Amino acid sequence: MPLQIVHDFLQETENGAVLTLYLSHHNDVEFAEELGRFEDPFDDRNVYAYIQRHYPQTPINHVRVVTGDHRVTTLSYMSILAHKRSAGWQ
Repeated sequence: MPLQIVHDFLQETENGAVLTLYLSHHNDVEFAEELGRFEDPFDDRNVYAYIQRHYPQTPINHVRVVTGDHRVTTLSYMSILAHKRSAGWQ
């Protein structure tokens, strides 16, 4: 099932920007694949692609993912960028 982001919220903090992504309530499945696979940089099922498309010039430090059951996962966006760059993505 594709990752469906229904809302996002960008918050500026003293440590940098934090982007909170709210997933659809219908995403009651494991979403690790959408977070970890980077085959298509323009596929919005991929968190990185969503951020690049919607916030291309915004320096984001962390990404918070809120699932349908209100679980929160915080990811270091810098580690996502490092993984992408090591794989040859820009």
